[in-house]
Amino acid sequence: MYYVGIDIAKNFHVVSIIDETEIKVTKKPLKILNDLDGYNKLLNKLNSISTDISKFIIGLEATGIYGENLQEFLISKGYNVKLLNPFQTSRYREQLTMKKVKNDNIDSLIIALLLKDGKFSSGYITDDEYQSLRTLYRNRAGMIDNIKEVKKRILTDITVTFPEFEKFIDPFSISGLALLDKYPTAKHYERSSVDRILKVFRHIQGNNFNQTKALELLNLSKVSVYTGKAKDARALAIRSSIRILKMYQEELSIIEEEITTLLNKKQIVSNENDTTNPNTLIENLKTIPGVADKTIAAILSECGDITRFKNVTKFIGYLGLFPTENSSGNSKSTGHLSKRGSSLVKHALYMSSVSCLIHNIQLKQLYDTKRSQGKSKQEALIIVSRKLATIIFAIFKYNIPYDPARVFLKS
Repeated sequence: MYYVGIDIAKNFHVVSIIDETEIKVTKKPLKILNDLDGYNKLLNKLNSISTDISKFIIGLEATGIYGENLQEFLISKGYNVKLLNPFQTSRYREQLTMKKVKNDNIDSLIIALLLKDGKFSSGYITDDEYQSLRTLYRNRAGMIDNIKEVKKRILTDITVTFPEFEKFIDPFSISGLALLDKYPTAKHYERSSVDRILKVFRHIQGNNFNQTKALELLNLSKVSVYTGKAKDARALAIRSSIRILKMYQEELSIIEEEITTLLNKKQIVSNENDTTNPNTLIENLKTIPGVADKTIAAILSECGDITRFKNVTKFIGYLGLFPTENSSGNSKSTGHLSKRGSSLVKHALYMSSVSCLIHNIQLKQLYDTKRSQGKSKQEALIIVSRKLATIIFAIFKYNIPYDPARVFLKS
């Protein structure tokens, strides 16, 4: 048997190959480019060692997207490819070297040795639908971060150009953005009037901006502390930021629509032979009060097929919804929430738990119980998040709708 360790990078990959005696098959690691020529170079090297593909176990770390194409290429050729957790390889490296030594050559050899020892748990390779969902959801998260950054920039500008404006109206409401686009600074109201201000809102349906508010805004601009310094340049910056913000918001809307379409198309049924339950898994997940499509999308995109977890404990562990623990002798301390798991899923479950306090009677009762036991608000919400994950796991496993009677069976 041959063990092939591949250290993944953006432009090239480094490959180490050992046999069952841990002797290197190649004198020095093989460097291949991240293109078809590089992939074929690796293929030729493997074929020169053995034409029997069953004699190879190939491992690479699950670090981002740079190794995805090589992974799919090798799988398509019939090779046994293992995705390894970077945490595992890091600990294994420290165990062997007794120091934190890291470079491409060492890393590829460490992966090969880890494969040979068999002391690894293979990562999960998502199918195309889950991968599409993951790509869209992570793009959504990135777009939301961009929107936050642009909003922060706009707020920073108007803190100087019209600091009183934010207290008068939400700058990011439809009306607020319309006013900022027309009058970016307090000085831009100098030639305005009540009628001109009201004209801004003629095309905005459902607004309640009346003459009284227009007059109040006009008077507010006259007493603003803004001196007018760099008025035109700052106006240009604010209008530019507003255009960028609207573009991001439009793109976010497109991404979210596509996520919803994917969820509706993904007709997952846990047991295809169960004709008594006509609902799809997605429909059953939507029966949980307080859980929105975005939460479902976050979990499915980051976790894939949840039935791959042997039990709910494994699922909770994968999510990282458990506190760290430091025990020594008779002392035992519990720390913060584990840093493992997807931050996107944790955030989605946490926000969904907040929503459940309003829409889900059973989970609200669980929250109140934990608060009465002395838990902080955050601790109680984390417990609700964990319970929510347990409910989602059960629905995914058995493809059944939400059953309130089962919520407190093992609380």
